[in-house]
Amino acid sequence: MFIKKCALCNVEISENNDSKEHIIPNAIGGKKKVKGFICDLCNIKSGDAWETELAKQLNSLCLLFNIKRDRGAVPSQKFRTTGGKHLILNKDGTFDQVTPGYKEVVNDTGVRIDISDRSYSKLKKRLRGVKRKYPQAPVDEALNDIENHAIIKNKYTHDLIEFNYSFGGDEAGRSIVKSALSLAFDSGINPKDCKDAMNYLLNSKAEACFGFFYERDLIKNRPEKNPFHCVYVKGDPVTQLLLGYVEYFGCQRVVLCLSRSYNDVEFNNQYSLNPITGENLTLDVDLNLTLSEIESAYNYEKLNLEVYKTAVIKIMAMGQAISFQMEKERVFADAVKYAFSECGVVEGEILTSEQQKAMAGLIWKKIEPFVLHNIVTKH
Repeated sequence: MFIKKCALCNVEISENNDSKEHIIPNAIGGKKKVKGFICDLCNIKSGDAWETELAKQLNSLCLLFNIKRDRGAVPSQKFRTTGGKHLILNKDGTFDQVTPGYKEVVNDTGVRIDISDRSYSKLKKRLRGVKRKYPQAPVDEALNDIENHAIIKNKYTHDLIEFNYSFGGDEAGRSIVKSALSLAFDSGINPKDCKDAMNYLLNSKAEACFGFFYERDLIKNRPEKNPFHCVYVKGDPVTQLLLGYVEYFGCQRVVLCLSRSYNDVEFNNQYSLNPITGENLTLDVDLNLTLSEIESAYNYEKLNLEVYKTAVIKIMAMGQAISFQMEKERVFADAVKYAFSECGVVEGEILTSEQQKAMAGLIWKKIEPFVLHNIVTKH
């Protein structure tokens, strides 16, 4: 047993300054916390630098899978389409146009103005701007129509979305090493005994103690239908190695060495979960690597680009399938809610034949863009 001091600044941990650190950053869906690992101040400093960079690199995948966080939503992100447009992807899977639409067409009868925007409030504000430019324009009527008669329609692009992201670097790397170190701490290991990890975290000029590993699959029961995060540590007094393995979203795979002088009891521990549901997973991780293999990973010698590409393509296809299901559920739920509202019917009420026909028509009006888009896309 050792006195719990902050792994990064060595201040003694108390109830007042215990950060209750997430082992896997909550920004990418981690839930489990460890007490007594680092203090509040170091949590803030490392979070601003390390976790922020990691979350930025993985933000597109967090959006794709609609990751839930304890605090705050996954930030919306701008993407380019293959048709050259720019769209903003939101946490619920919906897209917004980056530049609101505005077009004036002058003809013999006057000026026609077409306006589109991302929300009622923004559209109203822009209409008031039109009123200032064209005092005679029937803006009040338009505002009334928006309030009482406007229908929000789903509009889909047939272009593909370009997902470009990078992974790595010292800032994100330190977040990964800190996650493995926090799990080792949760297993009863004193962080001060993890010299490789501590040197990298505390010395800005230290060589990285992690590397990408795609030579073979280290997870024997890899989930096939959902993304997952995994942090795994293993101590072996025979080899004197305390190793770690971190994988995010089933495609970002990293091995690391926390210590080369481990001489305590043999152990292994893991924290793995489905970041969509928060459900804990039990994975079979085969981290029987030599120090030579670990060091080769440091030098990018275990980075098989074809294997990496296959892993990314697989997770993107998984994300598309899950996104389609989420969008289908959202569209149909909104359509039913809209139909009930327009018909003045409450749930549980027995519908007349006229109400049934009206409900069917209103539901179709709302789901038509989604249905037609997917017919065209699949065709």
